Amino acid sequence: MLFKQTKQKRMKFSRRRVKKSVLVIIAVFVCSCASRKDIIYLQGNEQMDTISQENVFEMLKYKVDDRLTITVSSINPEAASPYNLFATAFNLGSATTNGQQQMQSYLIDSNGEISFPQLGKLKVAGKSRIELEAFIEKKLKPFLPDAKVTVQLVNFRISVLGEVQKPGEFIINREKINVLQALGLAGDLTIYGKRNEIKLIREEDGNLTYYELDIRSKDIFNSPYYYLKQNDVLYVTPNKPKVNASASSPTASYIISATGLIITVISLLTR
Repeated sequence: MLFKQTKQKRMKFSRRRVKKSVLVIIAVFVCSCASRKDIIYLQGNEQMDTISQENVFEMLKYKVDDRLTITVSSINPEAASPYNLFATAFNLGSATTNGQQQMQSYLIDSNGEISFPQLGKLKVAGKSRIELEAFIEKKLKPFLPDAKVTVQLVNFRISVLGEVQKPGEFIINREKINVLQALGLAGDLTIYGKRNEIKLIREEDGNLTYYELDIRSKDIFNSPYYYLKQNDVLYVTPNKPKVNASASSPTASYIISATGLIITVISLLTR
């Protein structure tokens, strides 16, 4: 009789230990799960707002090492020809295919200048596309009154790194791209990316500057860093579960799995 009572007490004690272990595991799991507010983008007032971005977007300014294509056109193409760079002809590998042409580009040198046909050195760094087009048209007016100038930046690129689906460097074929569009190019954040700790690394006047962005809030639309500039780098910080998983060794994973198995077996034996 005494042996039977002792056995029952041991079984009750074992059950309590198993329950406590299960509760601890559940608590750890719940704490490690991300809440809705950590995941959802653009939180705030649910009412649809109209947000003015006139004070947010700044026209892209050209700088040293930017590469530009500049095309001068006129009613008389022959008159405009001396002001365009010679195009490079290349063959596509077929004896019957005529060579195609590709417009050459201007590289802005360390002085912020380019060497323009017939006009010589022109200071272009610090100018926007509209400003540069107007500047060159004014320079050409004495020689080509109806000149129309078109400028395009051909090496506008950004990098997106960290907890995104497709990290890498992306070439942009326009002069206006925002943070959300850049993250879209990288396939969006993974579930492990911290939406409130997206770091923007930008080079300004030879110095690297760092900014932190939070895309969980609709206030991102009013941020002066919502629109990106050439050579910007976005880094998405991993959350705590991702960091902990990366830091743990394979041995730790085996121990956790074995512990779970032991708890399950004990639970079945003490029913």
